[in-house]
Amino acid sequence: MDIQKIRFLREKLRVLERQMNDPFGDDAGCCGLTLAQCHTLLEVGYKGEVSLVDLASSFGLDTSTLSRMIQSLVVLGLVSRLTNEKDRRYVTISLTEQGKKLFDEIEARFNTYFFQVVELIPLEKQDPVIECIGLFSDAVRKHNESSSCREVDRNSSEKETSVR
Repeated sequence: MDIQKIRFLREKLRVLERQMNDPFGDDAGCCGLTLAQCHTLLEVGYKGEVSLVDLASSFGLDTSTLSRMIQSLVVLGLVSRLTNEKDRRYVTISLTEQGKKLFDEIEARFNTYFFQVVELIPLEKQDPVIECIGLFSDAVRKHNESSSCREVDRNSSEKETSVR
């Protein structure tokens, strides 16, 4: 693949990222939550009851960073944190009733938004676009899980200040 196609892809992804965050930033899509709180609430909602370690792993964060995020959601009454009696280091996170209601509301808003976006794509291209986004997402995840991603970042940081 040539560099022009890669640059085009990077540019479109930057624009897409900005455009995707716009309707869900502020109060529009996440009901007063920050985008990070919103993603955390959704992840807990999808997983049901999840350990802090597993949740941190799914975001690629350390547990102390995620623990602060969880605490903000606990204070808002949206998630509960349950410490294991036998091992105090093991913490389980789940949605409260209020958190479940907000989860359902945010899910409905996201579903409506994405339904409206996909409807703007010609019908015969909707499924291929969705499939390609899934393939691309999986490829990015696989690449990031490999150690080569970190090596590329270290080597390229000397040559280029921003990869994006």
